[in-house]
Amino acid sequence: MRIEIVDVEQFASAAAGVLCETVRARPQAVLGLPSGHTPTGMYRELGRRVAAGEIDVSGARGFAIDELYGVPNAHPATNATYFRERVDPALSLHKLVMDSATPDWEVECARFVSQIAEAGGLDLAVLGIGRNGHLAFNEPGSAFDSVARRVALTRASREAYAAAFGSLESTPAYGLTLGLADLMAARSVLLLAGGASKAGPVALALEGPVTEDVPASVLQRHADVTVLLDREAAANLVGTDLLGLSGPFDKHLFL
Repeated sequence: MRIEIVDVEQFASAAAGVLCETVRARPQAVLGLPSGHTPTGMYRELGRRVAAGEIDVSGARGFAIDELYGVPNAHPATNATYFRERVDPALSLHKLVMDSATPDWEVECARFVSQIAEAGGLDLAVLGIGRNGHLAFNEPGSAFDSVARRVALTRASREAYAAAFGSLESTPAYGLTLGLADLMAARSVLLLAGGASKAGPVALALEGPVTEDVPASVLQRHADVTVLLDREAAANLVGTDLLGLSGPFDKHLFL
């Protein structure tokens, strides 16, 4: 596990750089992609590089790692809308999402996983981490061998969407997600975290016990993980606390 700590101004560029390295190594790369605030700058920077002719991602395929369930695809809060409208239009990346309005979630999840397999499997899974340590919509308690499925969202996860639906009561109770086993099957993983609110879950995930109570802790078992943090998100890590360390380091040196 390689942990890199950067100033917030460098975060988007560093994250886009990992994506570019993956695509340069394999132009037909298959990418697992997150939504939300944290990766927005990464997508913007990637779009800038595409527009400037610095990278060609037209052969790559992106699969959204999760989606809300039980709402129209065109709702502003869905990942379908996020990738259609908020990811830089200059980014010529073929993006696929699960159908948030599907009448049969089991069929939809099987279809989505089959598409990933037919594309060759995930070369890189880009992940954020929730305040409760979740990955995608794999909430605490998710089995490490879990696969794509419908999940009941925790109150904390629903609160993050409440403004978009007008109230917590109107916010979807379920989401669709790739499972932890699906994410761990990716050849490499990029974990992104920024801000002081992520310092606690980051430390638990990277330096705490590997437990299903902290889904992100399963990444300690992956053979190829890059963790990109800004300084606030890294504040509780042993390496930074004891040594004032910045830049890349191997977490195993500090356990």
